[in-house]
Amino acid sequence: MVTFSRYTTLILYGVITYILFLIMSSVIINQGLWLAWTNLLQKTFNTSNFTPSYGYATLLFLAGLAVNKIADSFSIYNLKRYWQFNWRYPSLMLSVTCTIAIWLFFESRETGSLISLELVLLYLPLIAGLVFLPALELLKTRIETDKPKSNDSTQHIAKQIEETLCYEKNKAKSTRILICGPFGVGKTTAINLAVDKLKNKKELPKLVHCNIDLWGVEAESIIQYVLDEVLIALGTEIDMCKFRSLPLHYITAMNAGNTSSKIFAAFMHKPTSPDALLKSLNDVINAANLRLLVTIQDLDRNQKALDSLHALAGLLDRLEELQGIDYIFAGENRPEFSDTLLRICPIRFDFSIPNFTEEIKKLENELINADMQMYYQKVLLKQDVDRYLIQRLINKLLPSFRALHTLEEQIKPIWQTLGGEVLFYDLVLLQALKNNSPVIYDALIVLLNKKSFKSQPLTKFIADNFSPDDNLDKELIKACLDHFGLTYIFKAIEESKGRETYVSKDNPPAHVLSFYKHEHISSSLIEGRLTAKKLKQRHVFKTLNEISSGDSRIIKNQAITDLCAAVENDETSSFWLESIKYYGWHILYNEIKDEVTVKQLFEKAINVRSSRKSLELLTSFAVRGYDVDSSSAFVKYLFSERIISDLFEQRTCFTYGTLFALLKIYSNFSSFGRFGSEPKSYKVPMNNLILQFIDSKDPVSDANLLYLFSSNADDIPDLLLALNKSTLNKVQSLIKNIKSENTRVIYSQIAEAREANDDEFEGIRSDALKLISRMLKL
Repeated sequence: MVTFSRYTTLILYGVITYILFLIMSSVIINQGLWLAWTNLLQKTFNTSNFTPSYGYATLLFLAGLAVNKIADSFSIYNLKRYWQFNWRYPSLMLSVTCTIAIWLFFESRETGSLISLELVLLYLPLIAGLVFLPALELLKTRIETDKPKSNDSTQHIAKQIEETLCYEKNKAKSTRILICGPFGVGKTTAINLAVDKLKNKKELPKLVHCNIDLWGVEAESIIQYVLDEVLIALGTEIDMCKFRSLPLHYITAMNAGNTSSKIFAAFMHKPTSPDALLKSLNDVINAANLRLLVTIQDLDRNQKALDSLHALAGLLDRLEELQGIDYIFAGENRPEFSDTLLRICPIRFDFSIPNFTEEIKKLENELINADMQMYYQKVLLKQDVDRYLIQRLINKLLPSFRALHTLEEQIKPIWQTLGGEVLFYDLVLLQALKNNSPVIYDALIVLLNKKSFKSQPLTKFIADNFSPDDNLDKELIKACLDHFGLTYIFKAIEESKGRETYVSKDNPPAHVLSFYKHEHISSSLIEGRLTAKKLKQRHVFKTLNEISSGDSRIIKNQAITDLCAAVENDETSSFWLESIKYYGWHILYNEIKDEVTVKQLFEKAINVRSSRKSLELLTSFAVRGYDVDSSSAFVKYLFSERIISDLFEQRTCFTYGTLFALLKIYSNFSSFGRFGSEPKSYKVPMNNLILQFIDSKDPVSDANLLYLFSSNADDIPDLLLALNKSTLNKVQSLIKNIKSENTRVIYSQIAEAREANDDEFEGIRSDALKLISRMLKL
């Protein structure tokens, strides 16, 4: 009955439209206006450089586009259904076609042919304008789009939705489904997957999906908003002109105008109740062999969410028997909604809180390949983070798959720049805090920026930085601070007080990638870019690797030169020296394959232009752990007789700290023999080096020995304890008998001071002799 009524009405519209056109075209005023318009166009084209034929074609093409947009705006047809025709419920285009057919019929009686070639060519640009936009829309739908990421939970819920909607017993009346889960967990994705599968089956009745996002919609207008969205969705399949009316503010404005506008307003205003409109829509949907699926989302985020739900629930309760329209509600778990949703949605599917530990591991494995893993092992000297704890911590901060995917998309491009310069889990944790717990993130940033921060109990730190309204887990805050090394356990003297956790910046992690010890690392992590381009840990590591394992002597020599140049540079000096002290020494001691490289390394370090930086570079070579290969080239050369002669040949290049640094390198082996390490005879090369300088009896050697023993450095007495009494006696005798004027000159050069006069020089010698006498008594 609906189909027959529709055809009859549209054909009648076509006949009436043709009659109206005949009447309008026969009016003399309209004929005069059309003639004046034609003459104006002709005059415009003649006075311009535009060819008249091209001008008319362009004008007709633009007219086609305009007609297309106007018809689409008034729901006469939709771009998405331009090429399809529903025989059960034809669109208003049938009336247009009927009008054109009647016109062509009467035209053919006058011309003798139904359609002339001249007529087709004349209106070809108009036809092109009419089909241009629909053709673009058709092309867009043919282009493959990326499918949304889905997981096991999402696929499972999608399958349940699909099976429920396909269940034959549910087709007798409206199907209502409730999907609950945290924000971003994948509810929308599950619905879209189910809808795509249902559409791909291409079964009848054909499914029409209407997705309605109610976030921000007022409770008073929510029913009208839902109806408008339903009409828009159905408009992609069938003509909805019958159900469309002008917006209420348009009608109000027309009623306030003159008498004629009030008459038009009376005809155009269709005061229909939502129940009646939906029942009428249901008849049309069934007649067109369609099935409408309405998904309502984000209702629970509005301020008057409960009022909105009650308004919708009342409507849906009254329309339960409408078998052509199904509903899916998607929202978070809200206890105040439970009873109402249970009444209107008897079928319910729930998402559990997801666990992303495996996804976090996969992200790490994707971004950190085997070479980078080896890099981190060497740089951190196995002082890596507890992966299990940090993965659980990040998992707590990710409420949904949407949050996980957002995090992954943010981390991947940043890691291309910061990979190797920061710790992976420092970056991921900070980004997770920034996205999902900005209160903790901001408190952490404030703590980092506060230069004068003093240690305080964790409870006080939380009270000072967080409001009770934040509703934050204190253990979560503590875990974040623990990861970054910003806490320590203080054991109270009084047993009743027990242990208490303190927040402190005084104990940074003992590695070169420490988050808050190095400003360039913290700033790079915060900004997501390398803020200090000259301070690249990967460059230091590459240089050290080339020194130890370079393919050729040229590469090794260049790497040593680069190392010394970086130490000489004021901007990079401390950064490179710290890297060598933390992990570089381990590479040098265990991975250099030949003693020639070790010799060249010492020679160039001694010849660094700055005396202070030469001293710092040499002392950075000191061993700082027991994980040393005794058979390595570095150790062999260090404890060989060759190094003594090689160093002695370099004595003219010694500065005030050179001899001290060399002895310091040996003295760091004093603790070897503990914890299962192999003991080293470190005293032998120390004594041999001093004896070599004593036996040379030249002013340069004498001056270096005098400076060493007259130095007031705190470490000097500890170093001299390694010297034998016989060695000390020889040094004492040598210093007592120094008489060369050259020794005094060279001493001033080593000390980088003016030349001492006789009294000052005697004072220097006296200080050296006093120190030796004190050491001989120990």
